[in-house]
Amino acid sequence: MKFLNALPFLILLPDLGSAAKCGQWFTSDCICDTDIRYCAEGENGASDNILDQHPLWNHLQGFYKFEAYKFTFGLYLGTNTFATDNPYIGYLNHTIIGSRDYQHRYDIFPPLDPAKCAPTPDPFINGLPDFVCGETGVLYFFEGFALSTNERDGSLTTTPSLVALQGSDEDGAYLMGEEDNADYKMVPVDENTLQGSVDSDVFLVTETFVFTNEARTEAGSMQDVYAKAGDQSILVQSTRLELTKIDEESFITGLAADLEANNIVPSIRPDAVPMERSCLNKDCPTEEDFCQLDPKCTVSKYLEPDATVKAGPIVGIVSAVFAVLLAVLYLVHRRAMEKQKERLKNMFAKHVVQSLKIGIGASGDFFSMEALQAEFKHIDVGEEGGDGVISKAELRAFMTSGKMGKVTDSDFDTLFGIIDADGSGEVDFIEFATFMGEIKDNIKAFGDDEDLVRSFKSSFVENKEPETVEDVENKQPEIKDDTEAFEDDNKIHDLS
Repeated sequence: MKFLNALPFLILLPDLGSAAKCGQWFTSDCICDTDIRYCAEGENGASDNILDQHPLWNHLQGFYKFEAYKFTFGLYLGTNTFATDNPYIGYLNHTIIGSRDYQHRYDIFPPLDPAKCAPTPDPFINGLPDFVCGETGVLYFFEGFALSTNERDGSLTTTPSLVALQGSDEDGAYLMGEEDNADYKMVPVDENTLQGSVDSDVFLVTETFVFTNEARTEAGSMQDVYAKAGDQSILVQSTRLELTKIDEESFITGLAADLEANNIVPSIRPDAVPMERSCLNKDCPTEEDFCQLDPKCTVSKYLEPDATVKAGPIVGIVSAVFAVLLAVLYLVHRRAMEKQKERLKNMFAKHVVQSLKIGIGASGDFFSMEALQAEFKHIDVGEEGGDGVISKAELRAFMTSGKMGKVTDSDFDTLFGIIDADGSGEVDFIEFATFMGEIKDNIKAFGDDEDLVRSFKSSFVENKEPETVEDVENKQPEIKDDTEAFEDDNKIHDLS
């Protein structure tokens, strides 16, 4: 319908037929508002970068030198059997880039006491290239790669495929040993404390890292390893580390010096310093290994679902649209009624002009009291015999006489309702005169038509002069009161 063109604001209403975005006034709330896992990168402060998720990681990353004490309660590769204290030194590097944490750790054991070399506690040591018990030291080199996850809780996770142990030859002669399939998780407790654990089929490992001074340059670490035996877990090793933060240059020079001082054979020394490349071992994790967990290259299971539209806004929208449409329909109807009313006024005015009783061409005065009385009497002479009111039948007879022809029932009923202001079913003189005042301009418009005037004049000379008000009142005394009341109330403006 054409009237819809008058409603451009309707395009602002939500499209309820397509997937809507959450968090709008008419849709359900976003899960992201209360659960950061469902947020897009950068939304509500959500980030996959480790350093953005918890302040501890900013404090922890960097270079460390440590002193370690390993208490072994059973067989442990590369150490004395049943020894209670195996001190050693080491170096640790935590480098965090985006969603990935790169750890490089060097455990440097001094040469064993020659008295403890026979028998060798484990074939692993004798299998090391160029190793001489009692003369050369032992280096355990470990690389671990941890990732933030789609959980965005500040924790880091390491999988077996992201752990690179000490390099091996083709026969695996000096591999540290098989890793069983379990993930290692590190969780910040506060800005000074980190808790880690792994629960595998073979071992249960717990670890705690704590900064011990306000500047966060000193830290302590404790790791306990439990071996699983049936339905029990037995403590087999406990390690204590005392760490000191150092700069990169001290890290590089100190590592080289301690490897030399402890007579670590060149064949098992790392061939590069940390972070010259991401991994120093031969069998390093691939990008596919990283992308098993890395939120930067995985699809999160935490996806914001399509929003649902709230019932209240739906009702409100429908009600608003319905109200708007009703208002428009009312305006359209009202406009149509106004047009119909104007058309009927024109119809009646034209018929009045054609009726001659208004006196067109005689005096040029369309609206004198005498002319109105004459016109009223002209209509009120129908079936009722002139009783001072115009009935429906009398008005219909007037409207269907002359050149007008037939008037539809609908048009006639509407016209009569317009003239019959009080709805009594009859038109008295006041109502008639008031209506004539309303259509004054319509009558003048038709009266100004030269062809009509010429026709009216020729017809007029064949008839008698219009009767005066006194003549009408003498013949119809019952309308005298109406005439006087009309003049007193001045219902018609500028009738003279």
